[in-house]
Amino acid sequence: RLFNFWATWCEPCRREIPLLNALQKAHADEGLHIVGIAVDFRDAVQTYLKTHPLRYTSLVGEEDGLEAAQKFGMDLLLPFSVFADGQNRIVAVKVGELHQDEADAILAEMRLLRAGKTNLSGAQAAIANALKQRAIARTKQSIAK
Repeated sequence: RLFNFWATWCEPCRREIPLLNALQKAHADEGLHIVGIAVDFRDAVQTYLKTHPLRYTSLVGEEDGLEAAQKFGMDLLLPFSVFADGQNRIVAVKVGELHQDEADAILAEMRLLRAGKTNLSGAQAAIANALKQRAIARTKQSIAK
């Protein structure tokens, strides 16, 4: 599962919606189920979704969305995504906009975990390292521009 916390007023949140739509379509047969949790007002979300449909489950949390985020140990820092395995154990938390290469790395480790080729702590460590390396590469690219 992938729980994605977002809001209509959050630009990085809006940018990652096409990726989340594509991930849901591409990985549904592997059991990926994305749940978008809007930490936003119901009217704002309904208006936004009329022109920007989500191809995955969407919940509107309003104030309860903030409470749910806090249960994952997060303050209101959007977007963030929580990846959980079939046993509802947290495998990874990605703070900030999710990118394709990051999603690919996380989902690859989750496949290994599901297949029994790694354990939870091994998957978590590999994902943390992969996300760190990608963040460093992105920072170097932005500095070079």
